[in-house]
Amino acid sequence: MKNTLIFFILAYIPLAVNATPFSWPQLTPKQIGSKTYVIEHGPHDENKKLSRGFHNNPGFVITRDGVVVIDTGSSVEIGKMILRKIEKLTDKPVTHIFNTHFHGDHWLANQALLEKYPSARTIAHPKLIALLKAGQDKFWIDVFTKRLGDDFKGTKAVIPAEAAASRDYKIGGMTFTVKLFDQAHTATDLMVFVKEDAVLFTGDIVNNEHFSFMGHGNFKGAYEATQWALAQKPKYVVVGHGRSGTQDLIPAFADIYKTLRDTVIKYYDQGLQDYEIKPKLIAALSKYKHWSGFESQVGRYASLLVAEVEAEQFQ
Repeated sequence: MKNTLIFFILAYIPLAVNATPFSWPQLTPKQIGSKTYVIEHGPHDENKKLSRGFHNNPGFVITRDGVVVIDTGSSVEIGKMILRKIEKLTDKPVTHIFNTHFHGDHWLANQALLEKYPSARTIAHPKLIALLKAGQDKFWIDVFTKRLGDDFKGTKAVIPAEAAASRDYKIGGMTFTVKLFDQAHTATDLMVFVKEDAVLFTGDIVNNEHFSFMGHGNFKGAYEATQWALAQKPKYVVVGHGRSGTQDLIPAFADIYKTLRDTVIKYYDQGLQDYEIKPKLIAALSKYKHWSGFESQVGRYASLLVAEVEAEQFQ
């Protein structure tokens, strides 16, 4: 089971190349609010030679007292890159780190930030902390060692220390509204809404032109999470993967989750098996077929949703 899960996860993580230094000169923090920035990589199908394992969208907010970081990345070198980008804009210390979920590409770069700022508070879903402490930290180290090779050397698992709650965090004159989700992209998700800048960080619950691995998730819960996200009325949305943008990105993913569930329920009720439902999903989601991950994930979604629907019948 463990080897199968590693295979599924590796299938959606971009390839790494060891030929050039960890410079990422093409990456520049993009200001998306009065104090909020995102280091945006963009779609997975961009040049993988430039990825080096960096394919999410770390963000940061320069508050009155220091810097709050939302998500980091896959390796210690990526964390060092994030620090360099921050330090070009401010000499304030990193005081807080929020991690949106337990997939390694969103927290393994914490190491570099905490090595420089050991008093920074690391905050994540309580289930994230529990899972990593129970051995999932080693699992993610194994996954990214296999994927990134030399680009992952020196990376250690630094588990977030503080369990988040669904509440407002007042930090340096800014308000960070945190919402926990026990069933969405994973069982360990949280979103962060920077209230004063109206910027929402969704983690992988919402992406842009990319289908993520949902082997740890729940499609019904993910749809419900998009409805909470819409209710915040964000001006800007930082997605887990792909280009960030306006709140229009949220309804697109809500439509995907709803279409997936409605289609599977319809044909499951007619007695079709998951492999028979797959072509129905492909047809129902045809307008998204150009998105990265579509071909590799849609069949898995059919299987996962059949299991989800069956489980609901026994609740």
